[in-house]
Amino acid sequence: MSLFPFTGQELKQLDKKPIVVLLTTTVCLVGIQFLGNINNFSFLVQQIQGTHFQFYSFVYWASVTIFFFAIVPVVVIKFFLNEPLRDYGLKTSQVFGYYKIYALTFAILFPFLFLAAYTYEFQVTYPFFVPPIEEFVPFYLIGELLYVLTFFALEFFFRGFMVLGLKKNLGFYSVFVMTVPYCMIHFAKPLPECIGSIFAGVFLGLMSYKTQSIWMGSLIHSAVALSMNWLSLWHRGYFN
Repeated sequence: MSLFPFTGQELKQLDKKPIVVLLTTTVCLVGIQFLGNINNFSFLVQQIQGTHFQFYSFVYWASVTIFFFAIVPVVVIKFFLNEPLRDYGLKTSQVFGYYKIYALTFAILFPFLFLAAYTYEFQVTYPFFVPPIEEFVPFYLIGELLYVLTFFALEFFFRGFMVLGLKKNLGFYSVFVMTVPYCMIHFAKPLPECIGSIFAGVFLGLMSYKTQSIWMGSLIHSAVALSMNWLSLWHRGYFN
């Protein structure tokens, strides 16, 4: 009996791509979990203490999210997998692919978002950054722009890097493998949203799998997220 359960020949037969994609996914999720909250770093908190602490905390979180969900995968795709980025959901030929399905989905979701915005759990969760009304411009608008960028990064990571990165090896199963960690990042969110993330993950994953594009998925995800923010603020009388 050899010391190790696998022979060198068996290991050489493994396709490196799914291993790289899944290990990168794991590292990125760990990075966001443990580096994404600025309150874990007292030396940084001391630097931004003051009137706009909430804003700079949000900018920090958004920057970490974009770094791990977009920049790290891009580096891996270009320099470790040596593949074109367009193969990971960025094909411009499919920017508006199946837009009617996405529009119908948003129309169905919006009434539920409207009702959910009345709940206390929803209003204390969203939005992540709420400036005084007199600072709506520029702080809130900058915050919303960063928020949209985080959703583009998220779609690129889950529906591009994971689904399309695993498509060749796992086929349709890549969608359901992706849905597991996607649901898990919603564990701290309200229960209805966490459950909804399962259906959203499968739907957006299947659409990316079929169209090889994340553009419309990013658009609808951003539209839902911004609607949740604005409805929450509106129900709290922010714009009165």
